Amino acid sequence: MFALLAVVVVVFLWCTSRQSELFCISVRNGRAIVVRGRVPPTLLSDIRDVVSRLHAGSATIRAMKSEGGGRLVCSGDLGDDQKQQLRNVFSLYPIAQLRHAPLIPKPSLGQLLGIAWLAWMFDRRS
Repeated sequence: MFALLAVVVVVFLWCTSRQSELFCISVRNGRAIVVRGRVPPTLLSDIRDVVSRLHAGSATIRAMKSEGGGRLVCSGDLGDDQKQQLRNVFSLYPIAQLRHAPLIPKPSLGQLLGIAWLAWMFDRRS
């Protein structure tokens, strides 16, 4: 009974922590894929351009809702210059455009579940 309650609490916390997230992009070896959320195709193209041009390692790029619109949160192997370029690209897109972006076309199992390592495993562009 205790184990079931613990699982329910963990799932609840996991879901509520993602409510303020607009999208999540995973970066590996200069390539980027959308793990969850909606990203305008032009923004995704610009992000892919930045991470491939600067040979980014493993990183996670998240767009979060905020009072003033949206903010970009980057973690992983990104330098300050890369983070600033990503923030500059992100700032060109208003929050309304981010909210109404198309869904991921033909999402893989990893993208449906929102799990980065699984999304990379089933990435069709490899």
